[in-house]
Amino acid sequence: MIIEASDLSFSYPSSDPVLRGVSFCVEKGEVFAIVGGNGSGKSTLARHLNALIPLQSGTLKIAGMDAADPENTYPIRQACGMVFQDPNNEFVSSVAEEDIAFGLQNFNFPEKEIPGIVSRSLSSVGLSGFERRDPHSLSGGQKQRLAIAAVLALSPEIIVLDEATAMLDPEGRAQVMDLALSLKERGITVIMITHFVEEAARADRVMVLSHGSVLALGSPSEVLVQKEILKKARLLPLLPTLSYWRLLEEGLISPSSPPLSKEGLWEAMCR
Repeated sequence: MIIEASDLSFSYPSSDPVLRGVSFCVEKGEVFAIVGGNGSGKSTLARHLNALIPLQSGTLKIAGMDAADPENTYPIRQACGMVFQDPNNEFVSSVAEEDIAFGLQNFNFPEKEIPGIVSRSLSSVGLSGFERRDPHSLSGGQKQRLAIAAVLALSPEIIVLDEATAMLDPEGRAQVMDLALSLKERGITVIMITHFVEEAARADRVMVLSHGSVLALGSPSEVLVQKEILKKARLLPLLPTLSYWRLLEEGLISPSSPPLSKEGLWEAMCR
């Protein structure tokens, strides 16, 4: 396992617990979605994975490193890259290649290797030729792809997307999601923090959080079709799933496994 979390609990000063005994594991190369409504604790959990928040209770290993050991803080941050909701807050330069180089310099990469790494990173996210562009002049989807390129330049084993599509239009969201899912082919483990059920449905496994606790953990077809789980987590079901439930209530189709896709809904209607 590349991530092993056991009984994680966390509270901010003068607040109720934000995480309450969270336990889960993630396999190397897996696309793992953490989904929940606002205040569910998913972003706090994400920051634990990148060692941005210290452990208060429980155990956590990232790429075999104990997150409780302060000496592992920077190795964990290199092994587990983070992309946040607003890419504008991540840019440190008005030139794209300098922005990517900044992270490499902080981790003491050899100066002569940096130009090649920057070029390959931009190419890997479909931004070849953008080296001299001002990040703030790019579209929302391009900005997030640049932020992902800056993380990929560090050769992470894990990348955490913390609501990375929340501020994007549908086209930008599709660009970032397609890129994120393609990282699996390179052996990179992808953690998607999201409140969009349609994004979680494309993961290998899904964990649902509510008020800091794990409500469900399993495949999308197991988790994202449970009415009570979705209701408790304040999540909207996918349209094919909702349509299936309504057709079933009207007695227009026979009971079967609730679908996540329009193709699955069509099959259920044909049966």
